[in-house]
Amino acid sequence: MSSLSKLWAISLISLASSVTSPIFASDLADSKFNYDLNQVSPDQSLTNKQSSQKATNDAKPKYIIEFQSKTANQWIIMVNQQPTFEVKDLPSAAIATAKLAVILNTPDFDPSQLEPLVVDGEYLGKYKNIVLFRIPKSEVVNPSLRLTQWINNLRVAAEAEPMTIVEAQKQMYQLTVTNEKIDGIASWYGPYFQGRQTASGEQFEQQDFTAAHPSLPFDTYLKVTNSQNGRSIVVRINDRGPYVGNRSLDLSHAAAIALNSDEVGIVPITATILAPLR
Repeated sequence: MSSLSKLWAISLISLASSVTSPIFASDLADSKFNYDLNQVSPDQSLTNKQSSQKATNDAKPKYIIEFQSKTANQWIIMVNQQPTFEVKDLPSAAIATAKLAVILNTPDFDPSQLEPLVVDGEYLGKYKNIVLFRIPKSEVVNPSLRLTQWINNLRVAAEAEPMTIVEAQKQMYQLTVTNEKIDGIASWYGPYFQGRQTASGEQFEQQDFTAAHPSLPFDTYLKVTNSQNGRSIVVRINDRGPYVGNRSLDLSHAAAIALNSDEVGIVPITATILAPLR
């Protein structure tokens, strides 16, 4: 096993405290790393050591934040040993771990404020105004789903309720429900059209949450609900169609899977138009 594939872990206390000497990757690669800056120097008395240990135990944080590497470009951030999200390199892992160590162990920490947001094509995991991680759209075929998963990983690790996919999508895109609705039939399209150019000029990606509609403006967001089972998903209009029968929408394969309509193919739906909050 290469050194990069070994477990790399930094304890909360090493990241939350000030460091007077650098931590080198070469030092970490040799073995599991747990660096405690509150070690007592050898020349201190036993009494001081015992007092220091008691103070450390009394101040034990609720959330232990660590990271580990799976590959050279895949670093997993852990909260109380639960995987939450990934970053690409060691410096990013250290920074993300330090942020979480401080944020999650602040007395007024509110996990309900762990939220997703999309800004200029980047999918962000945020706490209040602090960015915890970024997912560039170009690197993930379905960034909204990945962002929802990672935010919910953090929320669950922090003992908060996870967001539904629709709640997360409305939050990340800053959308609100309107009174405009479309009742009709939805079909789906997928593998045959993968990578082809849509009417909007984009390449069709069957794993993203998109849909085709005969006339709605491109980039219109719809909350689509399967009338047979109540399952919902938010889709973005980026194509024209469908052109068969009386169908109202043609969903991407991923959207159909979310509605559990991929096997039956055609389902009755209600689509609610969503509008920007601002």
